[in-house]
Amino acid sequence: MNLKQTLLTFLENNLFLKNGTCPICGKVLFVTDRFLCHQCEDDLPRINNPTCRKCGRPIFAADRDVCIPCAKRNLPFSGGYAYLNYQDGGEKLVAAIKFGDRPHLGIWVGSQMGAVMAQCHWINEVDLLIPVPLHPNRREERGYNQSEKIAQGILEGLNQTMTKAPVLATQILIRNRDTPHQIGQGREQRLSNLTGAFTVEHGKAIQNKTILLVDDVLTTGATLTETAATLLEAGAAKVLIATLCAVAE
Repeated sequence: MNLKQTLLTFLENNLFLKNGTCPICGKVLFVTDRFLCHQCEDDLPRINNPTCRKCGRPIFAADRDVCIPCAKRNLPFSGGYAYLNYQDGGEKLVAAIKFGDRPHLGIWVGSQMGAVMAQCHWINEVDLLIPVPLHPNRREERGYNQSEKIAQGILEGLNQTMTKAPVLATQILIRNRDTPHQIGQGREQRLSNLTGAFTVEHGKAIQNKTILLVDDVLTTGATLTETAATLLEAGAAKVLIATLCAVAE
């Protein structure tokens, strides 16, 4: 190993985070407990406008408390929270967690979500925190489930302020069919792909429980609709949802 490579290896191992650079702008990150540069963190498209009481999606009409998708369809969740708009830095953040081999970034941003979610009026009702599962083939390919990492972080954030936080359960909801990527597909096609794709194991653990279902992005709501319905059919009392990003109505 030449001197230059030795120096680069030393810097990588001692000065930089595992992720190395800000996933949004590419700026080098030195040792820090943050995973974004300060500018990109400040510029995150946080959802500050009114939100749908059922799914947490941003809405832009002062006279409504439910978004158009939730108003049009009888969606099976009872409440929801979304942290970021799915645009600009939010979209890049999801891509980095999902496809950039950055599981620790998912945990970190989840902890930011959890700290805010501690103020949700329904949070004390939640018994179990369940991430939307990946099929084993997809998990092996990616190395981890991004929704599970976000859920781990949410629990960390909740534990900072709650005396009794929910229990993280990763072995209850199972994806038994390896469905194709949903990117670019409409809601009806997504629903068709997902029908029957999930099952519940250890069903006694969710009987009459309130569940917070965690996913990375809320777009058409097809994945969360199918997973929530599966949990309710298996005996859950109520399903709420939390997503890192949501597409505006």
